[in-house]
Amino acid sequence: MPKSRQDHTSLVKSLIDHFTSNGLEIQYANYDGYEKPFVINRHAPDIIAFDRQNQLGYIGEVKTCSELVEQTTREQFEDFSNKLMKSGKSERVKLPLFIAVPHECESKIPQTLRDYKLDSRKNIHVIGF
Repeated sequence: MPKSRQDHTSLVKSLIDHFTSNGLEIQYANYDGYEKPFVINRHAPDIIAFDRQNQLGYIGEVKTCSELVEQTTREQFEDFSNKLMKSGKSERVKLPLFIAVPHECESKIPQTLRDYKLDSRKNIHVIGF
């Protein structure tokens, strides 16, 4: 399968690999071998990871190109990028939200975030796979 045609599952796996290569512990993931993530406000993300050293959670959400315009996507980006740590060293810090998309629609994300009025949120990170 060419990289540009990645499906949701392979994007989730790519984001899991990205998180683990950066020293994060995957706590929940929409992927075989992991417990399913829990709901944050209205939706469950694809991945919930944790940085033990900084006591900071990370949220991973995978989107295919066609999903970027859906209302659910807007709600997820709003909810997940608003999430604060409740305790520990990073208490009251917004959790980093990593949005993984196929390379072919990575350039659409800045406009999508502007449309959703989320472009000023410094905790949103976009990765193309």
